[in-house]
Amino acid sequence: MKKSLIIALVLALCLPTLAQEKTQQETQDFCKHEVSVGYGFQPVSSGSFDMESHGYVRYQFDNVGAIYGAYTYYLNQHVGLGGTYCFDPREITYTYHHYNSNPLVSDLNESCHSVMGHVKLNCINKKHFMLYTKFDAGICFWGYKLTEYQPELFGVEIPDQHCCFAWQAAAGIEIGNERIAGFLQCGIGMEGNYSIGIRYKFNNKAK
Repeated sequence: MKKSLIIALVLALCLPTLAQEKTQQETQDFCKHEVSVGYGFQPVSSGSFDMESHGYVRYQFDNVGAIYGAYTYYLNQHVGLGGTYCFDPREITYTYHHYNSNPLVSDLNESCHSVMGHVKLNCINKKHFMLYTKFDAGICFWGYKLTEYQPELFGVEIPDQHCCFAWQAAAGIEIGNERIAGFLQCGIGMEGNYSIGIRYKFNNKAK
């Protein structure tokens, strides 16, 4: 709920800025291409595979977090359209707890791949600071691989669903300059509840 309110507040700040008229020089003199990479904590895809402990079998999750990259093309100084690829790997280790023994039952390697289109709204553009909102929508695919599997001890059930709707809603800040900047993003979705990264802009300034 808090994250939704923050995003709504930032979006409310963006709308008046987007409505302002710009001079010809302002509309031409800006970077149109942007690439970014980031790392996200607690992506929603980390909850895709859940299974109850069964008898003497217990499991443990090893979440890596979301690793993502994005490209954005700016229509003007405030509105950009682009695409995002997000990768969220994790490992689930099953062990058998009985009579003080702890043999490994299996390792399940899960990987989530999300491909999304996005719109990015730059609300406040300063020389070394920018406030933005970002909305993504697309599809994600899951892959599963069992290793060290001992079916005589426990049958690990692989989910039937291998794809679903992917999304992200976030607000963030960038600190740096026109070309390169670091960012901190807060939201919910495939890129994580919180993420950090770096972005680079190029091919600016029409002649």
